[in-house]
Amino acid sequence: MKPVNFGIDLGTTNSLIAKYDGNKVVVFKNPVGQKETLASVVAYRPERILVGDKAREYLTKDPVNVFGNFKRKMGTDERYYVVNIDDNITPVQLSELVLKELKNFIYTGETPEACVITIPASFDTMQSNATLKAGQAAGFKEIFLLQEPIAASLAFFNQFPEDLQKDGYWLVYDLGGGTFDAALVQATDQELKIVDHEGNNFLGGADFDFAIIEKIIVPEIILRTGIEDFEEEFRVKHGKYEKLYYEILYYAEEAKKELSYSKSVFVEFSAELNNKRYEFSIPITREKTDEIFLPLINETVRLVKNVLENNRLSSKDINQLVLVGGSTYVPQVREQLALQTGIPLNFSSDPTTSIVAGAAWYAANKYYESSGQNEIISAEAIASEILSTVDFIEPELHIETSYSKSSRDKEEVLLLFCEGAYENKFFRIIRADGGFDSGFVGLKAKKTEFLPLLPSVTNHFTLSVYDNRYEEIKSLSREISITQGKYTIGGQPLPYDISLEIDDVENKTTKLEAIFERNSVLPQKRTIYREISKTISKGSKDAIIINILEGDKSARPSSNLTIGCIEISGKDLKTDLIKGSDIEIQLHITDSRVLETSIFLVMTQQEFNNVFSISEKQINLERLREQYNLLENELIQTIRQFQYNENDAWEIKANALLEDLQSVKERLFKLKSNDKSDEKYVIAEKIMRVSQASDKLGGNERIAMLVEEYFEAKERVMETINTCDFEKQEMLKKFQKIEQSENSFIRSKNVSFIANKLKQLDDLHWDALCNTTSFLISRYIMWRELPAESYKDYPAARSLMKMADASLEKEKYPEFRRQVFSLTHLMVTIKDNINQAFKGTGIG
Repeated sequence: MKPVNFGIDLGTTNSLIAKYDGNKVVVFKNPVGQKETLASVVAYRPERILVGDKAREYLTKDPVNVFGNFKRKMGTDERYYVVNIDDNITPVQLSELVLKELKNFIYTGETPEACVITIPASFDTMQSNATLKAGQAAGFKEIFLLQEPIAASLAFFNQFPEDLQKDGYWLVYDLGGGTFDAALVQATDQELKIVDHEGNNFLGGADFDFAIIEKIIVPEIILRTGIEDFEEEFRVKHGKYEKLYYEILYYAEEAKKELSYSKSVFVEFSAELNNKRYEFSIPITREKTDEIFLPLINETVRLVKNVLENNRLSSKDINQLVLVGGSTYVPQVREQLALQTGIPLNFSSDPTTSIVAGAAWYAANKYYESSGQNEIISAEAIASEILSTVDFIEPELHIETSYSKSSRDKEEVLLLFCEGAYENKFFRIIRADGGFDSGFVGLKAKKTEFLPLLPSVTNHFTLSVYDNRYEEIKSLSREISITQGKYTIGGQPLPYDISLEIDDVENKTTKLEAIFERNSVLPQKRTIYREISKTISKGSKDAIIINILEGDKSARPSSNLTIGCIEISGKDLKTDLIKGSDIEIQLHITDSRVLETSIFLVMTQQEFNNVFSISEKQINLERLREQYNLLENELIQTIRQFQYNENDAWEIKANALLEDLQSVKERLFKLKSNDKSDEKYVIAEKIMRVSQASDKLGGNERIAMLVEEYFEAKERVMETINTCDFEKQEMLKKFQKIEQSENSFIRSKNVSFIANKLKQLDDLHWDALCNTTSFLISRYIMWRELPAESYKDYPAARSLMKMADASLEKEKYPEFRRQVFSLTHLMVTIKDNINQAFKGTGIG
């Protein structure tokens, strides 16, 4: 095993590469110009491809063939058209070129096979997988992903002066070129723990550039030229002002940098607009940029305060706010953080290099099998396969170990405790780098071994046990890891909930069941057992769908991102799959967010496995249509509610969302299952965005209103249940079931979740009324007067009415209730098509 050692900061604006080398981190410099940073920009020239600062220079000369800020589009289906090659390229391909160029910075002659690549903490699984794919395409055989706030924390704490207090809570404020992360870090004697985080993948230095363009430069151009539609046309992809757009973007970024140390700058350029040449010299002052940057900075402060509030901490509980990321050089950022948070700011980390330095620290403690070792391993595998055909009796031996996982000493004590047949058996401990080998040592009931530690890294040892023939007892071998002298990270937190979509048959919809909750430390593994909620006949087109989603466990499924989907149809089955039979679902998510699943159907004794990555993004068309129907119906109901409450502003927004959703309806229901285009992904993205926007309609005011309605409905339902003449205990059980989850759904502040509970209360209120004699009598009197066409079989209805009249006259209320219920089954009603067509996932 070899330590990875190489770390890469694959940034929106700039990228860097570093190596852990002998207890220190070395940031490599570009052999051309000796800069540590490589501009994350790619230019396609007629005969060659440029990457970095040379490519960036072409933004003002040939902008339609130059591409930057593509990190923000990772994990999407975005394509960039390159005029010079007449082809489309992806963000993954552009990132691959940047990674390959960074390899050229390595002056030691090494060609790294493995590396650590940093990603924003808020990257979803698709974006993470896209980063892995870029790394693999760049030639790295082993890639470890590391969240940027963790990298920044490792760099900060491992260079921290020894005499300063480190224990306690710290906040890492990471404002980069295109993304923002705020992470709450808890430091103990030897370990760092990321307690919580908030982030925005579309908030960074690039947005400051856009603000300069939108608020200062574009208005000045319109004022000088009188072109009224300039702003609208200016942003059109492949439009008539595209070249000018990229030129101005370049000048805006340069102006922002200069304003970090100057009070004012001039943006000077010439442009031909509507067949007339203009010369522009636009003044930009620090005072003006402070004003236009403030809303963006306020958004980062809001996210910082969210982290504190979510963890019930105040500014006084935080030691310092650690600033990293190139955009923290903006003076207004530092001024507002000090003013609005009241937390002492720490500028000791280099904002530009801290993340790549942290990646290198992390890489020093990650190991991989180099290609040179694979041949040896292959030979061992062959020998192991041969030996596997021989039966050996496992010894009755149990070994326990005790040691500290972190140490400031040069060696660490390992205690071994043995029970059982340990006589004539041996152990051997080898350090991963080969620098220590204990040799074969006889086992005893209690044994002490001193392990020498390499400084400032995690030392990996293998403990192997051998019988009296010196043949390894593989079942007793284990790995030992001890970090010497430096801070390590206690694992990377999961940025979003990972949930399974299951059927909510009672409410004719689906809901989410959390598998791995937000902030769980990776890696994670879990096995869950559920029941099949519908029968699937062998050979039929019916299917069960194991849909794994990422997002908010409290939201509706369509507001979450599908990161894995396995469809098992009747054609895949050996025998019929009967409703109520068991399904075993095993899920494993790695440090780098690769999702592995294993499905076992107990009745058919079949197993289905999959490893999900960006190239396997899957969407079930039938489920997508069902989600569309559910969301459309909910929006229609929401609009009616807003109309009833005279919430005109909310009604307008809800109508706009419904119109946006319905714009894909025809395309969705015409789409064929074998369609090769990206259409279903585009539609799925639209449905998810509308669903998320629907959850936010009305904001906190609507949430407060729904909570108030919930408690009013709860009181009303309880009063009605108390008057029930039938099934009173059953009604109380349903009421208590809703009440049990009250705290969680109110705390969720999720409109969809609260509205669903309100609907459940309304449904229960109707059930309670229908079990109250006085209500049944009043309804029956009304239904008796309905015309004949209101019934499917009027003679049968008349017969039931006569029986009901007789029961009512004799006060036989239980019989009367049954007869009224039977009468309702004969009535012609307009049922909800969504409920009639509900198929769900097949997982209950």
